[in-house]
Amino acid sequence: MSLLWNRLRVRVHLGTRVLAACEVRAHGRSFAVARKALFPFAPGARAPALLALREWMGSGDAASIEWVLGPSDVRYLLLPWSPELADESLRNRVASALFEQRFRENASTHAARFAKARFGQPQLAAFVCDALVAEIAMHAREARLRLGSIAPALATVWSRFGSVLTREHGVVHLVDGDRQIAVRHERGHPVDIALRPFDQQRDAPTLDAPCEPGMHRRFSSRAPAGGAASPAHVLMLNHGQGFDANADAAYAFALCGLF
Repeated sequence: MSLLWNRLRVRVHLGTRVLAACEVRAHGRSFAVARKALFPFAPGARAPALLALREWMGSGDAASIEWVLGPSDVRYLLLPWSPELADESLRNRVASALFEQRFRENASTHAARFAKARFGQPQLAAFVCDALVAEIAMHAREARLRLGSIAPALATVWSRFGSVLTREHGVVHLVDGDRQIAVRHERGHPVDIALRPFDQQRDAPTLDAPCEPGMHRRFSSRAPAGGAASPAHVLMLNHGQGFDANADAAYAFALCGLF
């Protein structure tokens, strides 16, 4: 095999009850999935899954690891537009106050990430617990891998499909296990965001129903029932070497941005 194909990385999606891991080989701007595996865990008990992931990675030759965090491990909120929030110090204080008011958690124990500010539009902020960041960093060190990135799933999906969403007004549903993030947007600019439970029997028929273009979109880690084709309004990754966008939906968040 050409040395150009030897740049290996591991992409991991931290879902509600599963780690979805892919070993990806890069060749310029092309990617191929060399291996993939799922590591289930019970809520609040992911240590055995992390250990199994580290052992799985140990049998490969990857040099780095990149994480995509699902809805259970990220808190999102929207900062109202104000020219005063161009001051990053003030923005951070306002975001922390809103975070503590909404989630009843200590903002000082969370790392905040902000979307690019746009004139007249709310600004999206994502908060991740410092303890989780430290746990992921320790895991990378123990596996002797470079920690490439830790990204919220919403930011990853928005970056991948932003060119589609900027032409639409509607709601995007990010479905991950039994959780979903519902983002109402106007031409790709989030104006409302909510974390909701997801029930396959109750919610799937609604999200799969035909709709006017742009009214609602779905990006999911669930494969279509019975191997059926996904509805046209579902946001789908491209098929690629070692990856079938329908059959391998469990890895969609892990591979979002590559395919």
